[in-house]
Amino acid sequence: MPRRRDESEKGRPGLLIVDHGTRSPRANARLAALAAEIRRDRPDWIVGHAHMELAEPDFEGAIARLVDAGAERILVHLHFLGEGYHVRETIPSLIAAARRCHPTVSIEATPPLGDDPRIKQIVLDRMEGTKDENAPTPEEAAPQSSPARQSSKA
Repeated sequence: MPRRRDESEKGRPGLLIVDHGTRSPRANARLAALAAEIRRDRPDWIVGHAHMELAEPDFEGAIARLVDAGAERILVHLHFLGEGYHVRETIPSLIAAARRCHPTVSIEATPPLGDDPRIKQIVLDRMEGTKDENAPTPEEAAPQSSPARQSSKA
């Protein structure tokens, strides 16, 4: 249920972090956790997350929640590494539809995350053995198999 807009929230910037989405609840939870961390770090922003497909929250609903919470401008952070089909076609179409639904709200998108030159440093740091203390181990980052899949391998 949407919250009533509070005058103190009016005009706050909105951030929508969007990834592809997956059927893995654990993988989807990572995006929700990232949004929560940013929300804690930037309490003056209205922060949400969405999955382009396969999981909730979806893009349209997440945009509507940001607008209902008072965002008058929204930056859509593309949590993708490259400019694949969804970055080139699907998400721009979703943004165009959101602009039509919310004509008074400015909605813009970032380039994909992989375009950021800092990605190179992350790769170099990992190759040189410098570990980000907050980075997941390979075991933590690997999707967990469902019990059905595990039992079928036995």
